[in-house]
Amino acid sequence: MLRHDPTPVAEPFTNEDPGPAADRPQDGLAREAPPAGEDPSRLSGPELVALVVERHHAYARRALPYVVALLGKVTARHRARNAKLATLCDAGEELADALESCQDEEERDLFPALAAGVPVGEAVRLKLDAMYRRHRELRLLLVRIRWLADDFTVPDWAGRTYGVLMEELEALEANLLEHIHLERVLLGPRLSCLC
Repeated sequence: MLRHDPTPVAEPFTNEDPGPAADRPQDGLAREAPPAGEDPSRLSGPELVALVVERHHAYARRALPYVVALLGKVTARHRARNAKLATLCDAGEELADALESCQDEEERDLFPALAAGVPVGEAVRLKLDAMYRRHRELRLLLVRIRWLADDFTVPDWAGRTYGVLMEELEALEANLLEHIHLERVLLGPRLSCLC
């Protein structure tokens, strides 16, 4: 999927057309290459935690402000042509808030237990159950965003910023679904064994 690049995201637009790629440090986050050859099921607890934090949490923290800014820009420019854009903008902000809260809780309450690899109490089991509930909510929100974005289709009348937004939303969806899968299928069961 996507790899975290510590370079800060530059504001890619000053008008509808972000300009030639040579004028920008990067043409959106969706173009980043994935790390090669990793099999997450073979990673230790601390390595799995590091993978989730470095690949997924860091990516989301970097991408979401960029995507929310693009949503605002596209909505302001094209809401008269697409009535769903204002609701899509709200859903994007809701996703950003929900994901930030979810990641903070995971890093504070769950990941240290898995990284330590020592038995934990019932409180961690309750936090793990809460993580699974949040994952269901995030997946529903992703479905809503995909619907509001018309399956990330770029209309004929749309400019380059609109296209970049659709690319970024699709990349964010793919990264978040992989993130949820890793936590549900690998991280969660390992943590359950420690409860």
